[in-house]
Amino acid sequence: MNTDELLNRYQHGYQKLCDLLKEIPDEAIYYRPDDKSWSIIEVIVHLGDAEAYGFVRSKKIIAECGGKVAEYHRQIWADNLFYYDMNYRDALEMIRILRKNLFDVLKRIKPEAWHQYIYHPESGKITLIDWIQLNVDHIDIHLNQIKCIYNKWKKSQEELPVAATDYHDGFKQVRLGKLKDIFFRYLVW
Repeated sequence: MNTDELLNRYQHGYQKLCDLLKEIPDEAIYYRPDDKSWSIIEVIVHLGDAEAYGFVRSKKIIAECGGKVAEYHRQIWADNLFYYDMNYRDALEMIRILRKNLFDVLKRIKPEAWHQYIYHPESGKITLIDWIQLNVDHIDIHLNQIKCIYNKWKKSQEELPVAATDYHDGFKQVRLGKLKDIFFRYLVW
């Protein structure tokens, strides 16, 4: 892939994320498939932090070729920085701004700058072109993760019991949680 194609994919990553999120109802954003999985909000906040970290690394490659960078421990960040309780719209805005700013820099650099590099403690030498490719792939990986979480949420909604709630138009079916359903049965029946 040449740098023009890579820049095009990088530039459109944010919009792909927003387009996907438009399809997802707010109540699905906080759903966790299990105790070890992230919710969609945690994925989005992670993407915001990863974008910020990647933004600095990218600029370091361009401005200080050959420098060293620290590791980024995503689960430690998620656990200690309250990802589940954060405002995902703020994370989206951060991604938008950082991507736009870095894109504006990347489209101006000289062709040889794409081969500049940093040293990562685990991965070793990483060139700018490789780093931007990782950022493009990172969004795509998490888009798939979000789709998977959303599909699991939809399936969990299909499995919930149905209760009668509207007596004016016959029996309108509304999905309720199991505890709500039990509570509803004792009050209504």
